[in-house]
Amino acid sequence: MSPKGVLVLATLTLGAVALAAHAVMQRDLPITSVAVDEPLLPGLAERLAEVATIAVTTEGRKTTVRRTERGWVVEELDGFPVDPTKVQSLARSLVTARLLEPKTDRPERWARLELDADNAKSRARSVVLEDAQGRAIASVVVGKTRYGAFGPGRGAVYVRRGDEPRAWLADRRIEVPAEPLDWVDRQILDIPREAIASVTLRPGTGEEVVIAKPSREAQELVLDQVPGGRAADKDKVERLASTLSGLSLQDVRAAGEVPFAQDAPRARFATVDGVVVEAVVHKEGEGDDASFWVRFAAQTGEPLPGQPAEGTKPAAEQVAQLAPRLDGWAFKLSRWSAERLVWTRDDLLQPADKTS
Repeated sequence: MSPKGVLVLATLTLGAVALAAHAVMQRDLPITSVAVDEPLLPGLAERLAEVATIAVTTEGRKTTVRRTERGWVVEELDGFPVDPTKVQSLARSLVTARLLEPKTDRPERWARLELDADNAKSRARSVVLEDAQGRAIASVVVGKTRYGAFGPGRGAVYVRRGDEPRAWLADRRIEVPAEPLDWVDRQILDIPREAIASVTLRPGTGEEVVIAKPSREAQELVLDQVPGGRAADKDKVERLASTLSGLSLQDVRAAGEVPFAQDAPRARFATVDGVVVEAVVHKEGEGDDASFWVRFAAQTGEPLPGQPAEGTKPAAEQVAQLAPRLDGWAFKLSRWSAERLVWTRDDLLQPADKTS
């Protein structure tokens, strides 16, 4: 081998050794001993009932979760309700987390552990708990997760307490919702297709389009007033009937913040048991840039004749459960879901050249 070839080979070998050494140093090895064992936030358990505000700041964005008479809400979402499990999970983690070993106290090294909360581009999550008077109860910066710290599936996390410079490794992962929407249950409605008795569309064109079951036992919904020589698109009819099944939000606003027009497109979904969900649609933009905001309201209607399925709640009880979730809110839906609410009769027909 030529001297040049030997040099290239030696360089590649050294590079491979360096990469292997780096990988060994960086891998998550299970912790077998601890230097300390003390609470992350001493005394927090005794003061949890005083917590009225949870403020989270990450990447320069702040989310404020506040306790109200109607439960926890997200201020940045016009006071939309929080998923209670998110607050409970965070509180449980902060109360039970314990410090295992001290790390750097040099601010210039915080970034490596994602604890540089003052950096607007950092993934550090600063969490401040305050009482009703705005007085701080506890604060912590949650940084990089160390996966596999205690073996497969058991991680740890780097943290800093309050304004202390010392970084620590804590004994568990601490999941901190970063965005306002991360705090909420994104599912709006979950009414399965099988429960839908009829859907009435008023897409703003002056016509009324109806798909309906002929009876409670029927499996398919039928499109009304199909023109001669045309046929219903059964796939689209099924998709329309499935609109409220697992329906989730992309964003949420107070309904008064969305300019719903008096003649806005509307849709009415009625279930076999007599629950009626009305939807009003506001469209912003056109084409691929279009977005859809929808306001929902639930009320009781007439059930289809026949015996309800065993265990089915009365319509009034179902409506009472839906109302707090729907009343006063406008939800941004995906185009895939929202466009169904403004379909015309022609949209629900097979193309003329495909009708046999």
